[in-house]
Amino acid sequence: MKTYKVGVVGLGHGRSHVRLTHEYLEQTECAVICDVNEERLQNTAKELDIGKTTTHYADLLSDTDLDILCICSPCHIHGQMVLAALDAGKHVMVETPMENESMERLWKIITMAERQHLKVQMDCPDRWIPESVKMKQLIDDGHVGEIYYVICEYLQDIRQQGGGGLMKKEGFRMGYGVKAQESVSAGAGIYAVDTARWFLGEDFTEVFAYGNRKNLPSRNVDDHDVALFRTASGAIARVQCSKAARRPYKEITKSVWGTKGTIESTGYLPAPPDSTGLYGCLVEDGAGPKPYTGPYEMRPIEVPPVPLPEWITQDMVRKVGHGGVEFFSWMDLIHSIENDCMSEINVYEAARTCAGAVAVNESKVAHRPISIPQIVDRHDEIKPLYPLPYGKASSAEL
Repeated sequence: MKTYKVGVVGLGHGRSHVRLTHEYLEQTECAVICDVNEERLQNTAKELDIGKTTTHYADLLSDTDLDILCICSPCHIHGQMVLAALDAGKHVMVETPMENESMERLWKIITMAERQHLKVQMDCPDRWIPESVKMKQLIDDGHVGEIYYVICEYLQDIRQQGGGGLMKKEGFRMGYGVKAQESVSAGAGIYAVDTARWFLGEDFTEVFAYGNRKNLPSRNVDDHDVALFRTASGAIARVQCSKAARRPYKEITKSVWGTKGTIESTGYLPAPPDSTGLYGCLVEDGAGPKPYTGPYEMRPIEVPPVPLPEWITQDMVRKVGHGGVEFFSWMDLIHSIENDCMSEINVYEAARTCAGAVAVNESKVAHRPISIPQIVDRHDEIKPLYPLPYGKASSAEL
């Protein structure tokens, strides 16, 4: 069994990826870690027993022993780092977004992954969260009917979340010395965009977005965004993200409206202490013929737990975070490399979501709807043709 050597850049949430790839997954070894903060770098190396460190991303790119680069740097430079990793011949695991600054760079990332025969996985944990998995199952099995409207929201207050730790000076969310993390088009806002598109089962074709900065005006980006996406069939998705909402924190809240009923995981109805719960009002359960008896005639829907492999302990889950679903993202990437197949959130899937994010920013600036390009998965078409002409050429030659 091959052991894939991993380099991790960015040791905020990246620490979880270091622990996961170095201590828990048999098929990976975290060989090098990278961060511009020397103190954080050395503390992480000592705590997790990593032998090799660097403050320069270029050292990871030039390290011929590394198979995979895991990118957990500030959001606005993800795309640059992904493209550089592909140029260097590395597979990529990247925190959201894969790219949110430029459609030109997004197309280059797709082309370089194709050209170099490399795999890219964007880490979107909501695709493995139990409520989301159950909702997608109900949608795909036809219980909700034709979907015409989806709401996905990620509302947080970084002044309080993590005991105020999200506002610390070395973090990037506030933008001290770097571009601050945006709302819909970065971080967990991308989770919401991706989940909405996943639920709809269609690609977005257009978006109109607004943003404002009323709660944290000192940041150099909007702290509240609302985006309306449309698909070719006319279905609509509303994605909302706030970095400073004066309200309790909830993970992504989701509502799906279809011709046969509605399902929602919003936290606004009674919920288990460790989740937002899942409720539905479905025709197959008798909804519709008689008047609704109250504003929420919604029945609870049982949600199975995360189907983690038996070898993953609760202590591992606690240390990695996100309910342990990060394991699925990594196992999916390794499977795609070993079997030359497409992972759940591969370069094409990630690009479809990120194209929406780029268009959100363009819409806010232009004050008008922005068309979103269609991205075609060409993996099966290209696979028999490797090696491709210009397979070793860099992205500068595109």
